[in-house]
Amino acid sequence: MRHAKEHGQPRAGMVKIIGTSCLGTLLEYYDFFVYVALTSVLTRLFLPSTSALNASLLGAATFGIAYVARPVGTLIFSPLSDRVGRKKTFVITLAIMGVATFAIGCLPTYAAAGVAAPLALLTLRIVQGIALGGEYGSAVVYVMEHAPSGRKGAYTSTLQSTASLGLLLALGIVAVLRVSLDAASFDAWGWRVPFLVSAPIVLVATWIRLGMQETEVFLEMQRKGALSASPLADAMGNRQSWKAILLAVFGAQGSTSVSLYTSIVYMLYFLQQVLKVEQGTANLCLAGAILVAAPAYPLAGRLSDAIGRARVMLIGIVLWICAAYPVFSAIRNSAMQESWVVVSALIAILAVLTAMIMAPLPAFIAECFPPQSRTTGFGLSQQIGNILFGGFLPLISLALVERTGNQLAGVAYSIASLLPCLIVTWLWGLKKDAAARRGSSSQPALAPMPGSPAPHEH
Repeated sequence: MRHAKEHGQPRAGMVKIIGTSCLGTLLEYYDFFVYVALTSVLTRLFLPSTSALNASLLGAATFGIAYVARPVGTLIFSPLSDRVGRKKTFVITLAIMGVATFAIGCLPTYAAAGVAAPLALLTLRIVQGIALGGEYGSAVVYVMEHAPSGRKGAYTSTLQSTASLGLLLALGIVAVLRVSLDAASFDAWGWRVPFLVSAPIVLVATWIRLGMQETEVFLEMQRKGALSASPLADAMGNRQSWKAILLAVFGAQGSTSVSLYTSIVYMLYFLQQVLKVEQGTANLCLAGAILVAAPAYPLAGRLSDAIGRARVMLIGIVLWICAAYPVFSAIRNSAMQESWVVVSALIAILAVLTAMIMAPLPAFIAECFPPQSRTTGFGLSQQIGNILFGGFLPLISLALVERTGNQLAGVAYSIASLLPCLIVTWLWGLKKDAAARRGSSSQPALAPMPGSPAPHEH
């Protein structure tokens, strides 16, 4: 039987760590995804266009621009996490996200402020992207460094579910407002509420995070003077680190970005913009699927501890590729018949397979880097992968649908995008699993600071 205390961390303490970390990350993703839930309204109010197609593409582009900003946040905050502490960094990023989200709720529309309105919206979306780019890596490393060996996949996988649950919370609040308000009131002021209500919640979450303890791994490096003076240079300064980054980008993160943003984000665009499903109905279908898939994250994370991270991801990638096209086709047919329960069940199939791909990712990537540059390496891998595979996927998919006249052209693009991820995970990810099972380290060695003993993790 597993002891209640491993590596000095009581199980009750891990529950608190997971809960507080997930709460903050959930709120950050909620703030980020409220824009997705309100895309059609915000596009109409801030990005007016005589063409419905142009309006849809502008809305998708504004979503994507936040992903270009995320690496900026990583470059700012991830090295900060490695130099001054995991906890301090994700307190700062949560506060920045909260301020930007609240400010979006206060913006004047195009009708009131003209071109200044979309410029302000774009600026705040960029600020949100910067905050999210710095938060997630710090939260993952914080949880991983507290987690006992043999359970790191199980514990860090809970953070992965927060992305979908953040979107679910956004969809739920928007749905309640749409039911409660008439269309004129919603367009006049109701759309602002989801942005404004996050402010007091973010304040509470920030206060909770301020009371959390720094990881023992970081404190030990601090005591021994082994913290890196330049984590960014360490993460990018040798061939071994670049091998780890490329494995993470084209394996774990690439496959996660494609599957998540196809199954969840693009799915919403597909239902509303391509199939012309009413927004409230589309939101409910997606919300039901997210709820069904939520328990799959910790299960897949635990499985990755047992049989290997890459093995679980590889199974998920293969199944997702096989299922995606027929599932999207069946969703189209079911939507024509207004069989919304069937639509939700079909989305849930892809969401569960996405969970298999996503759940092992935090531990997989974090284990590639030594503690001195762990957050920086994680953040760089995640953001490069998101830009290459995820951020503009909705825009590209919608453009392909319009250009080809084929409603399923978008998902075909996603399947093609997953093929290099499949190859990399198969050829090199499984080797990493095998090395871990043999007990050899997959992390690149990093020299200790002069005169200091090499840092190690308990």
